[in-house]
Amino acid sequence: MKVLPPEVEEILAKFRLNREQLQEISEKVEQQMKMGLAKTQGSSIAMLPSYVPALPDGTETGKYVAIDLSGKNLRIMLLTMNGAGTTPTHETVNYIVANHVMKGTGDQLFTFIVNCLQRFLQEFGLVDANLPIGFVFSYPCELLSIRSARLLWWTKGFDIKDCLQRDIVALLEEALEMNMSTKVSIKAVMNDTVGQLAAAAHKYGPECTIGVVIGYGCNSSYLEKTSRITKFDAKARGYDHDNMIVVTEWEEFGKHGELDDILTQFDREVDAASVHKGKQLIDKLCGALYIGEVVRRVLSQLVLDRVLFEGQSCEKLDEDESFPTKYISEILGEEEGVFKACRRICEELEVEMHGTGDYIIIREVCDVISRRGASIVAAAISALLRHLELSSVKIGVGGALIQFHPTYHQMLKEKLEELTPITMKFELVPADEGSCQGAALIAAVAERLKL
Repeated sequence: MKVLPPEVEEILAKFRLNREQLQEISEKVEQQMKMGLAKTQGSSIAMLPSYVPALPDGTETGKYVAIDLSGKNLRIMLLTMNGAGTTPTHETVNYIVANHVMKGTGDQLFTFIVNCLQRFLQEFGLVDANLPIGFVFSYPCELLSIRSARLLWWTKGFDIKDCLQRDIVALLEEALEMNMSTKVSIKAVMNDTVGQLAAAAHKYGPECTIGVVIGYGCNSSYLEKTSRITKFDAKARGYDHDNMIVVTEWEEFGKHGELDDILTQFDREVDAASVHKGKQLIDKLCGALYIGEVVRRVLSQLVLDRVLFEGQSCEKLDEDESFPTKYISEILGEEEGVFKACRRICEELEVEMHGTGDYIIIREVCDVISRRGASIVAAAISALLRHLELSSVKIGVGGALIQFHPTYHQMLKEKLEELTPITMKFELVPADEGSCQGAALIAAVAERLKL
């Protein structure tokens, strides 16, 4: 067992969550989920109806297009499916959204999307094919139907005032009408968690009814019985399906103080420096956008305490975002006792004197903070499993941390086994097909069900 200096142990003890703490978090999550299904306001977990009534069943055939707008990237995919027992094929093109478009007008943004779509269809000789489209739009929206979403506010660097409170599908359809010589039809709009769940369900079959994204932030979606979404008046909305995918929006859990007991001074500093102070606390404790910053602040404190680098200062560590989350992945990707990545990172941080003792501490800080994030996600997933009361389920997990963090999947699995009742059988399956493919699949589901 590693013997760490007492100053290091004292700080890391605040990040180590025991089973009772995690169980308490999990119970609070379940309580907020149930409230979110019953009420439109008051819960820190919104449980948003998606209007998507079913997941792909593998029988889908034909060509479908997906448009995925996420930050600076616009992805367009052509997905070709040949029915049960076959693997879909796809062609994807990425387009970069210019800064002036991200902060311009709605007309500029949707004209840009339509121009990219036209170029894409021309490239594949599909201008006259009248293909169905699934649209991934991962910004806070109020969904009004499977084809209608009112934008509440922008995130990820966008700031286009004249789109707020507007139906983004209607804006896209207007731009299509104005600019395109081809006919396409928008079949569904969704956020990335719904797309990822659809892609995982297509790959792993009907047991896969939960999808969790652990990327820059953390969110989930799952297949729910419509009758349990008691805040949703299905009859008034003309919704006559037994099931619906619900987007939890659990990244907001904690905004009512539910996580105050476990927040460290470092978490509070990260929150205070963020754009959305007091919001999206799950993202700040678990997401790839923030955990590198938490590690940086801990290491900076250990330098100040003269525990690291023989008491020498390290100015770089005092700079925001100078310890990106990819450093954590590189450090934990090496076998224990191997410190090549750690040595290189210390040099990149312009540390003059560093040695094995420093590397052991840095590695342990990365491990403990990663483990805390995975533990909180496991607590949230176990709450969802208890709510669903399924005897067996496959959980599609994807996102940057699952993809690139070498120990995250295993940490998540271990904690989930610890927190989930023995009677429930679960399997964590990698959902690496992504939301773009899922959007095309949801368009296919909408066609099949004649939505």
